[in-house]
Amino acid sequence: MVKYSIIAVEGNHDQALVSNLLKLLGLKKIDGNESNLDHFWKKFIPTYPNNGKLYTRLNMPSILFNDSLSVAIYVGKGSNLAENLDDTFCIYPEYQTDITAFGIIADADKNTPEKVVAEYRERLKESFPNFPEQPGVVDQNIPRTGIYVLPDNLSKGVLDTLLCECGEIAYPEYMKRAKLYLDNFSEEEKKSKPLKWKPFDDKKALIATIVSVLKPGKTNTTSIADNDWVSNKTIEEVESLKKLRKFLIDLL
Repeated sequence: MVKYSIIAVEGNHDQALVSNLLKLLGLKKIDGNESNLDHFWKKFIPTYPNNGKLYTRLNMPSILFNDSLSVAIYVGKGSNLAENLDDTFCIYPEYQTDITAFGIIADADKNTPEKVVAEYRERLKESFPNFPEQPGVVDQNIPRTGIYVLPDNLSKGVLDTLLCECGEIAYPEYMKRAKLYLDNFSEEEKKSKPLKWKPFDDKKALIATIVSVLKPGKTNTTSIADNDWVSNKTIEEVESLKKLRKFLIDLL
C-alpha cells in the first residue's frame, strides 16, 4: 500500500534541493506524463489561466516515489506559503486527512527559527493540531508533521546560506573566484541604487555568480537540480545539509 506525503517549500530552488535529497534516498521523480501520475495527486494539476491571470506562473508539485511512498513537493510562493497551504487543505481536504506525513521547509530569513515555527503553527493549528513547537522536530502522530527552518534550525539565513556551505565543498575554486569578483563592489555601492542589496543578497549573488559559470543562461533551480550542490559528498561534509536529510528521513 502506497503512503502519501506532502513537503511544502517556499520556492522552486527549495523544491530542487529537496527533490535531489529524496533522489539520494532512493526515490524517483515521475517523468512528467500525466498518465503516469498517481491518481491521488490529480487535483494538484493546475488549471490555466489561474483566476483569469494570463501571466501568473502555475506550479505543479514535484512528485517522487518508490514502491511504498509517494511524495509531493509543493511550492507555496514564498511568504504566501502558509496562506496557500491553508487554502489548499480547505479545497482538497483529502490532502490533509489521507496523508501520512506533512512537512515544511522554510527560510529563517531575518527571524529566529522559533518565530518562523510559531507563525506556521498558528496558521495551521486547525489542520494539524500536533504540529511541533520546535524546528527540526518531527511529531510522530499520524500524519507526522514538522518544519525545518533553513539554513540549520538555529541561525538566521536563507537557502543560499546553506548552498554557500555546499559550494565550499563542491566548488571551492569557483567560490574563491566568485568572492574575489564580488569583493570589487563596495559596501556603499551594494546599499545604493541600482543595487540596494537586502540582507542575504550577498549569499544569493555568490550562488548566482557560480551558477552563471556552471550553467550559462540557466536558472539557479536548474543548477541545483543538475550540478553537485547536493551530493553524497556535500551531505557528508555539510552539517546543515546532513541535518536536513535526517529531518526528511524522520518525517517520511
